[in-house]
Amino acid sequence: MKHHRIAAAAALAVTAAFALSACGSGSGGKSDKAGPEQRTGATAPASASGEDPAEDEPAEDDKPQDTGDACTPAGMKVEARAQSGKLLLVATNTGKKACTAYGFPYVRFDQDQATAGVGDETKPKAPVKVAPGKSAYAAVTPVAADGSGGPGRDAKKLTVTFQTPGGDPLQGDPAAPALPGGSLHVDDQARATYWVDGEAAALKG
Repeated sequence: MKHHRIAAAAALAVTAAFALSACGSGSGGKSDKAGPEQRTGATAPASASGEDPAEDEPAEDDKPQDTGDACTPAGMKVEARAQSGKLLLVATNTGKKACTAYGFPYVRFDQDQATAGVGDETKPKAPVKVAPGKSAYAAVTPVAADGSGGPGRDAKKLTVTFQTPGGDPLQGDPAAPALPGGSLHVDDQARATYWVDGEAAALKG
C-alpha cells in the first residue's frame, strides 16, 4: 500500500512538471511571434529613406520660376547706344515667337549690388509686346542734372535683367551689352525708364 502511494505521488509530480513546462513553452512561442511586429511598429521610419518627407520637397528658392511669355536674354539682342545725353537700351526679339517686356530693366553698373532707380511716370498703360524682329526700348539717365548724385564714376560694365510677369527679376545670367566707348559716367542717381514700344518715348522719360 505504501508503495502504491509513493508511485502515485511520483506520477503526480511528473504530470505537474510536464504541465508547467508546456505552459512556459506556449508563453515563449507567443512572445517570439509578436516580437517582430512590435519592433517594426516601434522603429518604422517616417519615409523609406529614414528622412523627414518634408526634406524631399524643393525649397521655395529651388522651385522653377514662372517666366510665362516674358522676354529673356536668350531670345533678345540687347544693345546700348549713347543718344541725347542718355543711354538708350534697345532689346530686339531674335526668336520666332512674340514675348513681353514686362516692367522695366534692372540695370546694374560694374559690381553694384543695387540697380539703377526707375521713373514711375514712364510706366506704359500695358507691358510691351515684342514681335519677332521688333524691339522694346528703355533709356537710362546716367547722372542727375542737379548734381544730387554726387561726383560719380566711370562705369566699365553694364548688365540688364528682364522681369517676370509677376515683377521679379528673371533668374540666370543677365544681358551684358557693351557700353558705348567702353565706359559711361554714372552717379548714385542713375535712373532708367520702363520698357516702351518706341525710341522717342524712351528718350522722353
